[in-house]
Amino acid sequence: MFSLKPYSGDLKNKDGWIDPQGNFYACAYEYHWRFADAMCKKFKYRLQSRFLFNMDSEYTLEVNGWVKISTGKVQFHNEKPITKKQMDFLFDYFVANGKDINEYNRLMARRHSA
Repeated sequence: MFSLKPYSGDLKNKDGWIDPQGNFYACAYEYHWRFADAMCKKFKYRLQSRFLFNMDSEYTLEVNGWVKISTGKVQFHNEKPITKKQMDFLFDYFVANGKDINEYNRLMARRHSA
């Protein structure tokens, strides 16, 4: 499941969301959309539509600057640069999961080009 409070435990093999302030919220792989629904309600985000008439809570979080981690892959809205605090978290996440630092460097370069 998930918690609506930031997660501070072991980052190994964790999925979840990172808010713009760099707080990580862990959730099981199958619960990203449920977590997104709950956070959109908590923060009173107006649901955005990725496609015509398709209101999407995950997309809404991304438009509001949240970053999704799903099976070790980083996903975010391309027009919204990743914040420094999110990058700081991602560095720790990549190290904890034995990821290649090149992925972090690619995200950092993309952040600076935005």
